[in-house]
Amino acid sequence: MATIEYKYNEGKLSSEQKEYLSSEVEKCSTRIRQLVNDKEYQHLALSVRYILEENWGTDGDKVIIVSNADFGIPKSYSYIEKLKNLLSDINIPSTITKCRLKVSISFGIRKQEDKVQNQYKREQESESNAIFTPIQPRYTFSQLIIPDSVREEIINALSVIKNKKLIYEDWGFGAIEPTPRSILNFYGEPGTGKSMCAHAIASELGRPLLALNYADIESKYVGEAAKNLKKAFETAKEKDAVMFFDEADSFLGKRIENVTTGSDQALNSLRSQMLIYLEEFSGVVLFATNLVTNFDRAFESRILNHIKFDLPNREARAAIIETMIPTKLPKDRDFTKEDYLSISDLIEGLSGREIKTAIQSMLLNGAQKNGANAIFTVDLLKDALVRKKESKDQLKKEENERLKRKIAKKLQEKELENKAEVESSSIQTKEQEYLEAYQEANENGQISDKERRILYRLRDMLGISEERAKEIESTH
Repeated sequence: MATIEYKYNEGKLSSEQKEYLSSEVEKCSTRIRQLVNDKEYQHLALSVRYILEENWGTDGDKVIIVSNADFGIPKSYSYIEKLKNLLSDINIPSTITKCRLKVSISFGIRKQEDKVQNQYKREQESESNAIFTPIQPRYTFSQLIIPDSVREEIINALSVIKNKKLIYEDWGFGAIEPTPRSILNFYGEPGTGKSMCAHAIASELGRPLLALNYADIESKYVGEAAKNLKKAFETAKEKDAVMFFDEADSFLGKRIENVTTGSDQALNSLRSQMLIYLEEFSGVVLFATNLVTNFDRAFESRILNHIKFDLPNREARAAIIETMIPTKLPKDRDFTKEDYLSISDLIEGLSGREIKTAIQSMLLNGAQKNGANAIFTVDLLKDALVRKKESKDQLKKEENERLKRKIAKKLQEKELENKAEVESSSIQTKEQEYLEAYQEANENGQISDKERRILYRLRDMLGISEERAKEIESTH
């Protein structure tokens, strides 16, 4: 069991350096917890003080570990030595060491009471109940309609796996980067082929695909999400599977700085675990997201390439339509490439998924109306796709209107706030004017009838009630 306390004296570090250090602190803390989970050390309880400070003395060790390790505490010396080896690869860039940064980790070690130790052991040895099953990929690159430049970019990124022996053994790159891996991030609008590409990559490598999203990993029990993530990586390693994380911003987003709840802490811990597993996993990890602007810098440095998936252009839309038409479909005639291009001109802005959905709706409608006697024409295909385009445009229009109303409401609320502030300021000014007049009239501790009548007139002119005027006078 480890209780970890952090103390930062960040000195003159830049914001980028601080973000980097934050990720290293999280990584270090996770490793501390991992090591104390080993059966060999489960009898130990730790209190850890983790300090980042500027060392303006002579250059030396950048990471210093001190502890109360003692022969009276079994295996405490062994724990500290293993920890030093585990943390030996902490990477402090030259831009940070120029600040003469010192990382001090102070350990207080004691032997746990048997009752606490047994409870802790049961908690740590409990396995995740989640079951992750890789699947056989459903698509190949021949079915994926993307620009040649994007296809080439993906194939080049995978060469690190396909040419592992040549690059890492024959050419010796393993001495520099011991873990061969390829981590890619796909981003772009929904329906542009990100998930399909993940299947194609797994098919290209001849491996199963382990597809996951945040809901698969998340748990209502604090701490379970990290176990689920560990189980997912273990499954991928055991089955030699390509890992595919949808909704990647949930996993790779910036860590929460102002932690206020247990769920915030759990999410930060999950993201720290993800960093470690990515470092240790030898294989292909794919992420997909609609957004790419909210990633933590620590993840940015580990992603080999960000690959953008755009909405299909005219030729790509035509090719997608053609591939989505079943070969056994009963047609009044053969559809031509000119037919597909003509329809493509009418549906600019549709994604591949939306095209597939529109064609599926056409088939369902034909089956419902005519059954096995249904015959499909170019006009039916065009109408189905145009209706999908119109539906999308209408939804987009309604969404824009909703956003406009939301913005207008916010502006109105802001205007009301500003108006209230102005009115409040005006009232305060008037009341201050009345108070000053009252103080002047009451300078000698007595107000004449004439001065009182003047005050009454001033009160009425300023719009101050009699009750409020008495309250103002009473404050003097």
